[in-house]
Amino acid sequence: MKKLLFILIMMFSIQSFACSCECNWDCRFGAVSDNQEFVALIKVIEYTDYLEHRNEKFPYSITVEVIKKYKGSESRKRMKIWGDNGMLCRPYIEEFKVGKYYLIAPSKIEYDSKPEQKNDYDLFSCHTDYLEVDYEKKTAYGDYSWWRKEISLKNFESKLNK
Repeated sequence: MKKLLFILIMMFSIQSFACSCECNWDCRFGAVSDNQEFVALIKVIEYTDYLEHRNEKFPYSITVEVIKKYKGSESRKRMKIWGDNGMLCRPYIEEFKVGKYYLIAPSKIEYDSKPEQKNDYDLFSCHTDYLEVDYEKKTAYGDYSWWRKEISLKNFESKLNK
């Protein structure tokens, strides 16, 4: 009986930390990027910070290089993007591969919270705020809109400016 009670308590405790969100509007990249302050094409340079769990290390942040800024006042050429630590409703950073390109529409972190720093960025799991890019083909792939699962960078730029 004690084991059953312990298992039930653990199940409810774990669920209380789980990310539960719903999208009340169009949460695909085309709509999200229209509403974010900063939108850019980036290249992942390196995994920067790590979390440790059971003697294993997991990437917690990436350093990215801005290849092209489409929108916003951000002037840095390199910046840090933070991922999920298991409780933050963010994508896990290991989804982003070093050397790969992405279109991003991140949110700016507004306060210091060790190890995260004010003016770094994060992404949100409850909507699409990044797309993987084939840089040679100049095409982004993923949930751009209800009907589009890919868009050329040229078309994206022209639609973003409308």
